[in-house]
Order: sequence, then structure tokens, then C-alpha cells
Amino acid sequence: MAALLGALSTIAGEIVTRALVFFGIGKYSIYNLDSLLVTFNRPTPILGLIVNFIVGGSVGVILYYKIKQIGLDYLVIKSACVGILAWAPLEFAFTVTVEGKYIELRPISDYYVQILGAIIFGITMGILFNKYLFKRTIS
Repeated sequence: MAALLGALSTIAGEIVTRALVFFGIGKYSIYNLDSLLVTFNRPTPILGLIVNFIVGGSVGVILYYKIKQIGLDYLVIKSACVGILAWAPLEFAFTVTVEGKYIELRPISDYYVQILGAIIFGITMGILFNKYLFKRTIS
């Protein structure tokens, strides 16, 4: 269940980043950017969805098992931080393998778009964990 909730949480991040790309703030949505880890120079949202479901599901499972150590208090804030921590190595992998070699360097605003998407992913995952895994309401 944690993997499913983690995977589904990526959709909220994609919606936010796609809206920001639509308004010209960023260059790539989360799904498009992550698909470049597979295709290198042809962004495609379907491959990005698959990559993100795998990563989001993995992050969800890791968070679920780490909750025993970190506790349930402030779970939404903790999961937002986990979203940022999950974003960092993916961004590093993307920068090392793709950016500058297969596609041109992105504007700095695109990094902010990606960080915001990671935060939205984490917040959504925390809310879903509270509601469906731990049966808690957010007050």
C-alpha cells in the first residue's frame, strides 16, 4: 500500500510542474525530465510516469519503514523533506548524465520548479499516508 501511495503521489507533483511549464516558468515537467534518464534527448511523459512510479513507490516504502524510527508526528512536513531528499540524487544523476551532453543547460527557474514538484509529492504522500495507512485526520 505504501508503494501505491508513493507512486500516486507523483501525479500531484506532475500536475504542479506541468502547470508551471505551461506558464513559462520552467522548461520540463517532472515526468518529462525523468524520462530523459532513459531516452537522453527525447522527453516523453509516459516513460517519465513509469520512472516516477518506480521511484515514488520506492520512496513510499522507505518512508513507511522509517516512520517507526522518526514517528508519526508532523508526518506531512517529514514527508515533504523526504520528497526533497529523494529529488536531490535524481537531479544529480540527471545533471551528470544528460544535461549539457544531450540537451542544453536548463534555466535556474527549472530547478525551482522541480524542487516545488518534489515538495508537492512529499506533502501529498504524507496526507495519503495519514489518511489511508495510519487512519489519522489532519487537523
